[in-house]
Amino acid sequence: MRLFITGLCAVAFLEFLFTAAWAGVVAANVFQGVACRFLMAMVAVRAMHVTVIMTVRVIVVVIAIRAVDMFLLGHASYSGM
Repeated sequence: MRLFITGLCAVAFLEFLFTAAWAGVVAANVFQGVACRFLMAMVAVRAMHVTVIMTVRVIVVVIAIRAVDMFLLGHASYSGM
């Protein structure tokens, strides 16, 4: 009887280890999915940030060029040229 109980304890311990390992794999998969979504979101946010900055820069340059073309902005009257 004692040998039978010892065998059951060993089997229960192996089942516990198997379940813990399986739960670790599931948790790792869940964390990997969350990390992947987070990183993709960060990449998307960074891409949009760069896009907005470049758009604003282009608009500022276009406005400056048009202002120079319309003689609203210039240094000719100040430089004596």
